Amino acid sequence: MGVGIPTGLSPSSFSAFKDCPLAFKFSYLDRLPQPPSAAASKGTLVHRALEHLMLRAGPDRTLPNALADLDRARADLAEDPDFTGLDLTLDEWEEFHAQAEVLVRKYFELEDPTAIVPIGLELRLAATIGTVQLRGIIDRLELDADGELVVTDYKTGAVPGERYEIKRLAGVHMYAAMVQHVLGRRPVRVQLLYLSKPEAIITTPSEASVTGVMRKTDALWSAIVRACTNDDFRPHPGVLCNYCAYKPYCPEYGGDPLQAVELRGPGLMIEPALPLAASSTSA
Repeated sequence: MGVGIPTGLSPSSFSAFKDCPLAFKFSYLDRLPQPPSAAASKGTLVHRALEHLMLRAGPDRTLPNALADLDRARADLAEDPDFTGLDLTLDEWEEFHAQAEVLVRKYFELEDPTAIVPIGLELRLAATIGTVQLRGIIDRLELDADGELVVTDYKTGAVPGERYEIKRLAGVHMYAAMVQHVLGRRPVRVQLLYLSKPEAIITTPSEASVTGVMRKTDALWSAIVRACTNDDFRPHPGVLCNYCAYKPYCPEYGGDPLQAVELRGPGLMIEPALPLAASSTSA
């Protein structure tokens, strides 16, 4: 028996399927929860702060105001499960917020925010291109000095190596295709702003580059449909396994994928209890 075919996927989910079909199924089809991580939550915090900054008038996008916006973002997210669920000591929380401030400060080394002309922030897009159904959120869509479209994506993690940089750029070409499909104009530039270094990775989408990436994405979509039809999602073991919350349920490591249902919490536990069950059974 197969599983339901998703109505649409984001560029990151296509990349996730390519990395590991089983983890993709757990995350994007079964939607099994994962414990929050400090790195991801810090990224959410910094993204929210920069969104607040870009909502200010150009001349007001100063560093002091950015730090005030970081405080505002902390208040916004104080009750968010991705923050309340973090198991950090007081010292670790101090380090968490200090690192977030460093990222906001480094942003100002990459560009002059007073010169940015944003026309969309946290912009949700959906487009069906060929057989591929795409949806996603663009951090920032803006106009350059010539009135041309530019897509900007903030990154709070480390700058990737060459192999992963190519994967990141494949994703942004997909976003360029979505913008072109929805707005009728292809962005002249897509930029990834890595705040930690800081470093900007910039690419200029062309008709050929967008077509090439979409052709590969079309093939991936066909593979996803086949996997859903046959309920055949095989793991791809590799270095990313060490960071995967689903590792205890992976057959490559002696786990049973069917028992991953315990991640949903009390009332859905499977006996005997598995490693992540202890905290749930005591609730």
